[in-house]
Amino acid sequence: MREISRLTSKGQITIPKAVREALSLGEGDLVAFAVADGQATMRKIAMRVEVADRDAANAQLEEWGGAADEDAYRDL
Repeated sequence: MREISRLTSKGQITIPKAVREALSLGEGDLVAFAVADGQATMRKIAMRVEVADRDAANAQLEEWGGAADEDAYRDL
């Protein structure tokens, strides 16, 4: 597949729809760029963490941050 996109004055491009679909890219997804031998490649970063999921995970981790837990696990 070969698609073309124009660079704006701010250095931005639109990823063509065919490319977004081929990579299953959606709003909030992260992409990584690599440059080698004068060519750039882009790939989707597999992990996407929604804000709600991140907040829920942080709340669960906070349960283990109390003084009683620190005392119980200090010698492990």
